[in-house]
This record gives sequence, structure tokens and C-alpha cells, in this order.
Amino acid sequence: MQKNKGNAFERVTADHLTTVFNLKFFRTPGSGAYVGGKNFHRSAELTNSQQLLLEGDIVVPEELAYLKFECKTLKRFSFSSLLEHNAIFESWVEQAKSEEKLWFLIFKINNRGTFIVYEKDLYDNFDHPGDNYVAYNSDSLEHGVVLERMDGWFEANKETLLKISKNFNDESPSANTQGR
Repeated sequence: MQKNKGNAFERVTADHLTTVFNLKFFRTPGSGAYVGGKNFHRSAELTNSQQLLLEGDIVVPEELAYLKFECKTLKRFSFSSLLEHNAIFESWVEQAKSEEKLWFLIFKINNRGTFIVYEKDLYDNFDHPGDNYVAYNSDSLEHGVVLERMDGWFEANKETLLKISKNFNDESPSANTQGR
């Protein structure tokens, strides 16, 4: 049942991103399971195009190829647990992280809303439609992260994300070898 909820949330998220950016996003076949988490070693067998397709839970359009989205759902989540070591939250962040892409963790908590998480170093680059955010630091995470409500976040940051992805692509050492 939880897997079906996760799959449905991935589709809803992809549809939302499609609407915001007016570009086609869709759920990754297998939800990143083929190369995600413990299956990371499989990525060595894939071409760059295949890796771009299979990394994360959402397949992104070419214009945003250097963004990665991981999606999670949970029935309950105690936000006060963020004041302590939170193994579940940290495992989600670790799964979302990417050295090659600008990554985002999007998660939904039943009856609480949908939230977005990204590296704290990027906070000043974005607009924040909500009034509040949580900065989470932990010894087990290399960089701290920011957690915000997702409501209106992508709408407020659409142009910034398009620009960041284009710059990321232009500065990528492999950008000229991938026919972009």
C-alpha cells in the first residue's frame, strides 16, 4: 500500500512540475530503484543519457537535466524530531543527494502538507513564498539542509531553476561531449 502511495505521489509531483515549467516531467520507471541507493554501482554500466533518465524519482526534461528529484510519503512525521538526530529524514537526504546534479527532496506527510528540502548553501539563491523554514544540521550530513513548505515554491523559483540548470549544463565538463 505504501509503495502505491509513493508511486501516486511521484506522478502528482511530476504533473505539478509539468504544469509549473510547461515542460514534460514524469515518474521514473522503477522510481530510481535501478540505480538508486544500494544499486548505485549499476550506473557504471549505463550511458550518460541513461543515467540522467534513471537518477531520482522524476524524469526531468532536457532543459532541467541537471536537477534531481526524490519523492517520499509518510503517514506521520514528528517535526520536533528534527531537533534531534532523525535517521529517517537523514536517509531520505542521503538518497536525494547528488554530486552531479542540483538535488531536491520532496516529501508529503498525511494531513500536514508537502515539503521541499535542499542544501542550505543554496538558500539565498531562492525565493521563499512561505514565511518559515527549518535549517537542519547533523554530524552525519556533510552539509546542512533547508526544509520549507512546497506550496508555491516552484512557481516562485521557476526562472531561477531554469537559469541554474542552464549554467550547470554550460559549466559541466561533459557538456560538450554529450551533444547538448
